[in-house]
Amino acid sequence: MRPEAKGYFLKEYGSWSVLIVAFLTGIGVSRDFIWTEIPLFLALALLINSKQAFMKRVRKTADRTSLFIFLGQIVVATAILAAIFGSDIPRLLPLLVIPAAYLLANTLAGEHSLLTELLGFALLSLAAVLAKFLLTGGIDVRLFAGAALYFTAGVFKVKSLLLKRTRDRILTALHVLFSVYVYQRMHIPLIILLPLSDNLVASATLYKVRLQTTGWIEVAKSLLFLALMTAYY
Repeated sequence: MRPEAKGYFLKEYGSWSVLIVAFLTGIGVSRDFIWTEIPLFLALALLINSKQAFMKRVRKTADRTSLFIFLGQIVVATAILAAIFGSDIPRLLPLLVIPAAYLLANTLAGEHSLLTELLGFALLSLAAVLAKFLLTGGIDVRLFAGAALYFTAGVFKVKSLLLKRTRDRILTALHVLFSVYVYQRMHIPLIILLPLSDNLVASATLYKVRLQTTGWIEVAKSLLFLALMTAYY
């Protein structure tokens, strides 16, 4: 891969892991698989990867090349999605609210603002909805809520461990409690939230581990979430 091309590959491995787990969650809860899931994942990967070129453009650290690459990835991904979903596209259009809100928050509030990060993980959670929609033909709002609440919980946990602020520790615990409430109201088995018990421990103790170790802990938790979703959802 040429150095110029490497500059347009998104090196946010946490985002890639969330995308993969969310996508597999949609397939897992559907208990089915068709070959068109593969090009669907490739399209979603292109859309997520386009963030790198978008941010280069926002930061004005590159010329028109970044805009060309950003739009190129969007066009190719859109063409794939149109070919896969066909006449069902109008039913999926309301979901565009989330990526639009993310891009707006990113531009106005910044890449690392709390709102932008929460919207980013909510956006990645749409992979579960689309993967299931392709198999069942239904937009599962419960699945989106369940996945989004789980994945956004990590934002609060990481902030509390890194910044060690009382506010972040309280928000970490409150988010877990709010997730429990929503799961109950939406009749999603609470056992699926078992991995978030680690978030409560983190907010209470601020246990010290390396950042890389924290990343691997989150990956392990996400795999457990995937397994519990597939078994109990």
